[in-house]
Amino acid sequence: MSRTDPIATRDKERTRRAILEAAERLFSERGAGVSLAEIAEGAGVAKGGLMHHFPSRDALVYGVMEHCAVRMWEEVRAHIDLGEVRAGQFTRGYVRALTGDSDYLSSVYSPTGLIAVFGNAAEVQDIFERDAALWNAAFAADGLSTERVLVIRYAAEGLALAAGSPYVTPAALTLGRSALLALAEPLETPA
Repeated sequence: MSRTDPIATRDKERTRRAILEAAERLFSERGAGVSLAEIAEGAGVAKGGLMHHFPSRDALVYGVMEHCAVRMWEEVRAHIDLGEVRAGQFTRGYVRALTGDSDYLSSVYSPTGLIAVFGNAAEVQDIFERDAALWNAAFAADGLSTERVLVIRYAAEGLALAAGSPYVTPAALTLGRSALLALAEPLETPA
């Protein structure tokens, strides 16, 4: 196989993705202290294979958080109802994704999820800054007032973080989700 062989490229991408997914899972299950050898084993590759894709632990953490940021966007987009062609469409998709419709986001926002494990890690702050700018732009373009979006967005994130805890029962999550979806509807103007 040549270096430009599409099969080799697919295998390389598949291996990289397997490493990232194993690292996400293991960091969420065991915290930041999980070893590179454990991650390699979880991905079904040799430690040398992991090191080929991610030459250091910091590079792996950076890759995991970049992957997480991309997946979060994919999850929110998947929860946007394309039939809801009105202001707040993106915000409603965000609420749906964060308040129970996305197993991936439930995992990311769980008390042991990636946000808790690496949310304050200095080596990934530039990812968070870039990603925050993208989220802010998407919410700003959604047609709702900034004040409403802030309340809805941060309430959805709070519900996501507390879901599954004794503080937010399934009934409370459903009630909170319904209230946030209602708030994400455009205000009716009198005729």
